[in-house]
Amino acid sequence: MTGSGRLSLSGDDSTLPDDERAMLERARALIPRLAERAPAATAARTVPADTIAEYRAAGILRILQPRRFGGEQGRFSLFSRIVEELTYGCASSAWVYAVLAEHQWILAQYPEQAQIDVWGADPEAVASSSLAPRAAAKRVPGGWRLSGRYPFSSGCDYAQWAILGAFLGELGDPRHIAYLLAPLAEIEIVDDWQVLGLAGTGSKSLVLHDVFIPEHRSVMVGDLFAGTPPGRLVHPEYPVLRAPRGFLVSYSLPPVCIALGRRALEIVCRSLSGRLSRGVTKVAESEVVQMAVGEAAAAIDVATLMLHSGRDSSTDAVSSGRQITEAEALRARRDMVYAQHQVGWALERLCELSGARWVYDSDPLQEIRRDVMTILTHHAASRQAAMVPYGQMLIRENSHTATAARS
Repeated sequence: MTGSGRLSLSGDDSTLPDDERAMLERARALIPRLAERAPAATAARTVPADTIAEYRAAGILRILQPRRFGGEQGRFSLFSRIVEELTYGCASSAWVYAVLAEHQWILAQYPEQAQIDVWGADPEAVASSSLAPRAAAKRVPGGWRLSGRYPFSSGCDYAQWAILGAFLGELGDPRHIAYLLAPLAEIEIVDDWQVLGLAGTGSKSLVLHDVFIPEHRSVMVGDLFAGTPPGRLVHPEYPVLRAPRGFLVSYSLPPVCIALGRRALEIVCRSLSGRLSRGVTKVAESEVVQMAVGEAAAAIDVATLMLHSGRDSSTDAVSSGRQITEAEALRARRDMVYAQHQVGWALERLCELSGARWVYDSDPLQEIRRDVMTILTHHAASRQAAMVPYGQMLIRENSHTATAARS
């Protein structure tokens, strides 16, 4: 359900300001067209140009862009809800939207001159990325020179800039990782995106051949995760720029996986209603089947609840302007990784119920499973990256408590 005062697929619309509700409705209007183009996106291994044009026309790419450069300077929750909604049309198109729109937040955290470089002549400019540090930048007068191959740059076909992870010190030194910003016109795009899932994202590799990057086009990853980037001083009235990256970024890509789980559940429940086992037994009347559906639904509902409640509470916390704690950021990451793997588990159960049907390329459940399997390989779904820091924090805190109790 959608509209004022009603519950939609991505949450309750009743408390939204009028401008956010209007933006959300414009995004929802795109869902049928994304669904129509989904096969073409998969076949071409990139999102159709018409889709990007409609994102621009609807204004949804500029939600996290500062007002000074023509953006909405909006709340992260609105952007995240749109990611979730668009997934009901096409997962690859929603993923590319998530990447390009969320990167406006990163761009706004760079020094002022870098933002002018990007948006000064083209307020609609967007950036793709390859954030994992792949190479060490070479220090030169006025900046850095970077060479290397950077894979998985979703949406690079439609971006003007690239955000690239690099070591500013020794290769492998985590203390000196930065995101360097370079024009895509100076970068080679290698079409190597032949993959299992999310085929339509066009996540090709970027190859840099000794590209010069001025000093001002760098931001330290440590500052992003601490909520202390240079951009917070450029836009002091925008609280999202002071939020630690780890606290909000968990609500960027994971909504795609969670919405796919709900799509899969709907598909399987519809298909079960008329199925016969060996042409005799009504599959939907089996208690074994009913139990499996119930368990899968519970896992998907838990994942959805974690997304919606976490997203709402994070928005409230950031809007309040208060300091976000390390524990809050680690918990947000933990919850969204756990939620995505709950969807993965549920999807395995749903595919078992579907029997051999889902192995056909024409079956919609197959593409969803391939997409989810691919998503679960992403760093945003890494159990080790999420659970280890959270576990360390809990052990440390309880150790301190135990020590205090003994003293």
